[in-house]
Amino acid sequence: MPKILYLEDDFLIAKSLRMSLGYQGFEVTVAGSLAEAEHVFAASPFDLVLLDVNLPDGDSFAFCHKIRLANPEIPIVMLTARTDEQSAIHGMSEGADDYVRKPFGVEELTLRMKKLLSRVQKNPKELQFGGLKLDLLSRRAWSGTYEIPFGKKEFEIVSALVKKNGNVVTREEILQLFGDASEVFDRTIDSHLSHIRRKFREAKSLQLAIVPVYGVGYRLELCTDTK
Repeated sequence: MPKILYLEDDFLIAKSLRMSLGYQGFEVTVAGSLAEAEHVFAASPFDLVLLDVNLPDGDSFAFCHKIRLANPEIPIVMLTARTDEQSAIHGMSEGADDYVRKPFGVEELTLRMKKLLSRVQKNPKELQFGGLKLDLLSRRAWSGTYEIPFGKKEFEIVSALVKKNGNVVTREEILQLFGDASEVFDRTIDSHLSHIRRKFREAKSLQLAIVPVYGVGYRLELCTDTK
């Protein structure tokens, strides 16, 4: 269920939209002021943010900018009764993905939200498989609290394996990760895989193995013995 932060100072409007979005499968947290919204956003993760522009303690343009700096990927929709073009331009320049003028239909807003969420889901920034977690933005990997020190190409290979979710990654697909390198030999891939397997073993709580599929490539597999 997508988690939505909704900034709106009008209690009745907020209550009505929260209920309507709830029927559509969204979990909505309402903040009635900029100060409350900043506190809530810092305390909990959200999948999308709805921002009313005019609030008792200011407008939400600066808050939109702050959200975008903190999370480059989260969808932001600004909701406003303002009709001038400059306000829309200002909102988009501060990082908003969409700018919806009041009054709006709930069905239209819902479709816009789902479209934005679909875009993010098609380009995930975190991947998980078994006990392995990858952050694609920072290019870091963890098993529990232990950070696994993958090199650049190692991380790309592991990411390709995790994205396939247990299905096969061909050797040709792995070769493509090396870009324009004209002399990438089988032993180069084997060397990288050997280093990855060693680092899997060093992450003692991680129970993953890279399994060769003869004549095709490799896949990840959960196991009880990664040796």
